[in-house]
Amino acid sequence: MKAAPRVAMVLSLGAALAGECAPAWAAQPYEGFWASTKKDCRDQDSANRMSIEGGNRLYWYETRCRASEIAADGRLGWKMRLACEGEGEKFRSNPRVSIAADGKLIMDNGPVGQAKRQAYVRCEIAKSR
Repeated sequence: MKAAPRVAMVLSLGAALAGECAPAWAAQPYEGFWASTKKDCRDQDSANRMSIEGGNRLYWYETRCRASEIAADGRLGWKMRLACEGEGEKFRSNPRVSIAADGKLIMDNGPVGQAKRQAYVRCEIAKSR
């Protein structure tokens, strides 16, 4: 076997093995689009919608937060330390997020809203073609 084909074979084998060993970054159960009601899911300008992306970025109508720490708190619960910005202000929040048995996302001590506890339904967002 000549040197060039051998090198190509070793490189392709190495790439295949690296792909097998690469960590799989699965989405967290709390990621996605959420709203207070299914009606709010359909209203893109609703102040009652939120999205959680990349496991640590949370977005509301006029507020965005980034989690610096996320710790498991039970089977489907997480405590977070958030640094937030909204309406020209910077602030911190330490919510607990959980997925209830009915599939709702429950946020205790969240950074937005008047209530100390908010419940959100998952929004099914149609993918653009």
